[in-house]
Amino acid sequence: MISYKSKTLDNLAVVEAAEKALDKTCITAEEFQQIKTAYPVDLYTPNIYMRFGLFILTLVVVFFSFGLFCLIFMGGGETAIAGLTLFFGACLYGAVEYMVNEKKHYKSGVDAALMWMSGGAVTGAVFVLADTHVSLSGMSLLFLILSMLFVLRFADVSMSIVAYLAFLTLSFSLLIYSGRMVIPFMLMGVSLGTYLLSRKLTAIHACRHYASCLKMIQILSLITLYLAGNYFVVREASNEMFDLYLKPGESIPGAWIFWIFTIIIPPIYIFAGIRKKDSILIRTGLFLVAAIVFTIRTYHSVAPIEVAMTLGGVILIALAYGVTKLLMPSRNGFTSEQTDDDKTDAIQLEAVIIAQSFNQQAPQGDQFNFGGGTGSGGGASGSY
Repeated sequence: MISYKSKTLDNLAVVEAAEKALDKTCITAEEFQQIKTAYPVDLYTPNIYMRFGLFILTLVVVFFSFGLFCLIFMGGGETAIAGLTLFFGACLYGAVEYMVNEKKHYKSGVDAALMWMSGGAVTGAVFVLADTHVSLSGMSLLFLILSMLFVLRFADVSMSIVAYLAFLTLSFSLLIYSGRMVIPFMLMGVSLGTYLLSRKLTAIHACRHYASCLKMIQILSLITLYLAGNYFVVREASNEMFDLYLKPGESIPGAWIFWIFTIIIPPIYIFAGIRKKDSILIRTGLFLVAAIVFTIRTYHSVAPIEVAMTLGGVILIALAYGVTKLLMPSRNGFTSEQTDDDKTDAIQLEAVIIAQSFNQQAPQGDQFNFGGGTGSGGGASGSY
């Protein structure tokens, strides 16, 4: 399913874990080099500056090439340009596959540029061929199909964002006729279902190469779950989309329900994150506390904006301090100390990767098979 070789990505994960172990002085530089030799990775991944440069260079080359062909086919009208754009999009997708499979590009900037231009070309061609008469659900479905293709083939995090937003927009377009009071709850249900599904997929070994994409979807689904029940979002969206013509100070029907969601969901995230040792829940909950302050300040101006922002900052600092004190020292392996997410995995891998580097049998789990012994004298006559 994924375009990269699974063994190569597994080797890359081991090398990255070894790099973290080296940074934490769990292994030596010599051992790290032996690990890299034992787990070869032939992927081309330049530094961030080279990625940005290659991304821009690829955009320039493709746009100039496309512009040249547009000049040739200009006499054919919009249909000819749309057909050329669609063909160009297919060629760009083929170029991505070639760069990944033959040139071994992995997050090099070139693959990202080709992906985005391929998706943009296909979308633009469909939009022109349909004479701009494309429904919201149709465009959302097209975005979802294209972005999911890129996610499944290349495990691109940015495309996972597009895929989730397209899926949410498609859900909204299908639910828009079910009633304005029902839509927020159904969108909350869709977001919650997506979050739970992404957590289950993260635990599946076959989905290990999509871990970053699934984590991003978890963050987005938690945010949209809150926004779908946030009073400010529901009130303003209802006012604009369903022509309620609410005056300042007027509330939507069932406002108290959305006020409850606005206030309690972020603390629930924080509490659940501490219980489940989930940093995504904790960080998202802390981030959304600011949304509580903003929403309350918008409709209940109890203090000047400067005072409200100061109080909001104090609340956030107090929450951060409280969580830090709660997790200091560490509680059952969950700590507030600065650490990489994969530090524990790196330490657990240390014995395995070093042993395999020296062609030894690695210990399994916490089991250590010591040699047998015998004892005699002082009345001892058996073995132990």
